[in-house]
Amino acid sequence: MEIFECIDTRKTIRKYSDYIPTDDEIKRIINSARLAPAAMNTQNWKFLAVFNSDIKKEMAKAVLKKYDEITSRIKDETKEGILRYKGHSTFFENAPVVIVCVETNAASFMGGVLEEANYTKEEISKMRPDSYLLSMGGAVENMALAATALGLSSCWMVAPLLAGEEFKKILNLKEDDKIVTLLTIGKAYAENPNRAPKKELDEVMEIIK
Repeated sequence: MEIFECIDTRKTIRKYSDYIPTDDEIKRIINSARLAPAAMNTQNWKFLAVFNSDIKKEMAKAVLKKYDEITSRIKDETKEGILRYKGHSTFFENAPVVIVCVETNAASFMGGVLEEANYTKEEISKMRPDSYLLSMGGAVENMALAATALGLSSCWMVAPLLAGEEFKKILNLKEDDKIVTLLTIGKAYAENPNRAPKKELDEVMEIIK
């Protein structure tokens, strides 16, 4: 599929058919992440493709438990909104494959320079973005487009990461690993699912000459 067709037709899909992507399809998708731009070419990432239903179920239970913990600490009038959010946080359990995207620990050279120059953390955060997180974002977008090119669908998820620390234990990750997103992969349940509306180009673009 031509690249602009992939961009124009990619959709966020939360309900999948029974089709199980092949190992080769998943390898091709994750290889596209490997080739994404990385800050300072650090490539401090890894991607876990979870097919195992028991592991996905355990992860979903960890999310539900975390929501129960949160709702026990908030006012009743806030709980309704949380319950709606909760409904979008565990559907990954039924996705054929969940790619867990992990940022591995790496020292930031420029961050170290600014600390040495005695800038505060607040000043540093204003002076530079989280370059490693931006790298992960590029890798995840590459995977979403690669999935589209292969006739598959995906959903980029952050809501489940309320239980990110629990996920690390379930997946035997290191203490200093950081899970930044989940990406579900499969074939869309419906043939022509609707795409969420997007703002018009003129609303988001400004040309300065």
